[in-house]
Amino acid sequence: MATEKNIQDFEAIFGTAGNAVLERIKKYSPRVVDHVYEYIASDLYQDPVLDVKTRELCVISSLVSQGGLNEQLVVHVRTALNNGVQKQEIISVIETAGSYAGIPRALNGLFTAIETIEAWEAEQESSVVEV
Repeated sequence: MATEKNIQDFEAIFGTAGNAVLERIKKYSPRVVDHVYEYIASDLYQDPVLDVKTRELCVISSLVSQGGLNEQLVVHVRTALNNGVQKQEIISVIETAGSYAGIPRALNGLFTAIETIEAWEAEQESSVVEV
């Protein structure tokens, strides 16, 4: 069973996009939710060998390479951006993954990433308060 610290760790890393995914499945699969809280957020992402930025770029590459995981890609592109990854770094990782996994997967990944980046940038601009 996930602890309050597990949940806080998750929220600090994945924010509202991650919470939205878990809320959708919590009623039907609390085990998967607990696994994500306990292992992904509170073990894997707490490992100091890779920082969150590097880890997110690895995850983005993996998701693009597997193909068909656009909903998860949205969460991880947002998480990457929220943790200081630059949009061109995300695009470059997808281009690289596409060189090995295939151009159709790279194109799908780019479409999803670009939509996510543009939405994220619009949110950032609208949250800036003018003085």
